[in-house]
Amino acid sequence: MSTVCTRILLVLLFCSPLAAVADDAPIEGDDLEVMQTQAFLNAHPDMKYRSEGWQAYAEGDFAQARTLLEKAASYGDKPAQALLAEMAWKGQGQPVDRALAYAWADLAAERGYRLFVAQRENYWRQLDAGERERAVEIGQPMLATYADEVATRKLDSHLLRERFSSANWRRRKALDLVVPGPDGLRMVIRGHAFYQDKFWEPTKYREWVDAVWTDPPKTNVEVGDPTPAGGR
Repeated sequence: MSTVCTRILLVLLFCSPLAAVADDAPIEGDDLEVMQTQAFLNAHPDMKYRSEGWQAYAEGDFAQARTLLEKAASYGDKPAQALLAEMAWKGQGQPVDRALAYAWADLAAERGYRLFVAQRENYWRQLDAGERERAVEIGQPMLATYADEVATRKLDSHLLRERFSSANWRRRKALDLVVPGPDGLRMVIRGHAFYQDKFWEPTKYREWVDAVWTDPPKTNVEVGDPTPAGGR
């Protein structure tokens, strides 16, 4: 497995809702607790489908992983796009398609996250002239669904709809919530942790995601086995 791929898989697991968090990580303990809840994941389809796609990938169900990761990718999830690139490059659940892999990697690198830029450039160096031409050709139609200009608007609409689904938003922030957690177990979450603006206000959410992915962990991260995120 390439060094780039190894790091992608490491940070995918690190940044999944159910991973343990390193001391210097931008995901705090309270954040992790919130991110494990099914209520949070249902409201954040980028993270929900990435988490479920990673679970399917870890179990070797590459066809299901592709389906779920493509859903995450349609909400602008760059880690999902990066893993789709690696699956196409290696022929996991599909024939090897290096041109398609580059197209996905180009989308994943759109925000300049260094790990995904390195992945894209690594692929480009290995493509022959015909593959490069085809990568550009097949990549153009993908922009209409997966590029940030479209995908982030889709995610923003979803977040705003979830945020304003209740007229008592401010009052809810002061309450404890009982919500479904991993494996359907109930969890009690402090309202001010669950309803932080960085999780629900689109611009702040994107800033928080950027903080997580701009400098992914460089040291070893202790993680547990992937756990299903629940029903879709």
